[in-house]
Amino acid sequence: MDHRVFLRRSFVVATALALSLGSATLAHAAGVEPAKATPAQRDQAQAHFLKGRDLYNAKRYDAALVELTASLDVVASPNTRLYVARCLRDMGRPAAAHAELGRTITEAKENAGTDNHYEKASQAAEEERAQLATKVGFVELRVTHWTPETTVKVANENVKRPAWDAPVAVTPGPTEVVVETPGQPPIKKQVDVAAGQHQVVAVDASGEAPAAAPEAEQPAQPTLRPYFYATAGLAVVGLTTFIVAGAMANGTYSKLKDACGSGPCPPGHQDDISSGRTQQTFANVGLAVFVIAGAASVTLFFVGSPKKASPAAATARLTAGPSWVGLQGAF
Repeated sequence: MDHRVFLRRSFVVATALALSLGSATLAHAAGVEPAKATPAQRDQAQAHFLKGRDLYNAKRYDAALVELTASLDVVASPNTRLYVARCLRDMGRPAAAHAELGRTITEAKENAGTDNHYEKASQAAEEERAQLATKVGFVELRVTHWTPETTVKVANENVKRPAWDAPVAVTPGPTEVVVETPGQPPIKKQVDVAAGQHQVVAVDASGEAPAAAPEAEQPAQPTLRPYFYATAGLAVVGLTTFIVAGAMANGTYSKLKDACGSGPCPPGHQDDISSGRTQQTFANVGLAVFVIAGAASVTLFFVGSPKKASPAAATARLTAGPSWVGLQGAF
């Protein structure tokens, strides 16, 4: 076999292998800090970086990503990570690019005193990340009852504990959140996040369903029926008194009329006159009690009845005839 063909195939295989592992290891690819790198490490990382940058400028993003990742494995340079983010962005992976730009900003600020170029890398990363904000969705995690062993994955990417409090960029569309705690079944939640949207995902890592809130006890409805019965009974007593005392007064009046005629009564009838007056007073009091208690009982009856519909206003009036008295009303 031609050695050139063998080398070409070997490069293709190596590139494919690196890319297959790239999505899982890219965020964790980190060599020594720039300030701690030896001259040999700097030269090795610089050689990979320059190759990766040239490949990026040639729009050969897959190959560029291999070289840039190799550079990061030697020296964790913010400049290199910035180009990694650009590769991911131009490869159509905005969520991964957004995350890498965030790491670029953090690392550039941490190493600001070692190289002035890192400040420019931080500024460029902030501008480019702002441009990506409208092309990605964000998942905001609310994880409770977690343990030190609890792990969280968003869109199949591990999210470290310190990053739980910050929005996690995801590709717009269906996204799965998986929370795992040793000894418990995984908790999976599926959310659909639109571009530019922030979706809050609350997960109880203990796996316990929230207890249902107890139903509030309904306060006992006050009943007016006892008062209705009392006033109705009083009205009956008043009516009975009015009828009996009125009948007795009428009887006494008829007796005195027969004895006295149209003139003054002769002596000996003072007791009948006094009895008639007393009977009339009892009749008047009975009538008053009947009217007041009857009106009160009618009111209590309708006020104390269950409200199934809004009834028409109740009205009542006292009516009397030559020989009867009563309440007439419309309800």
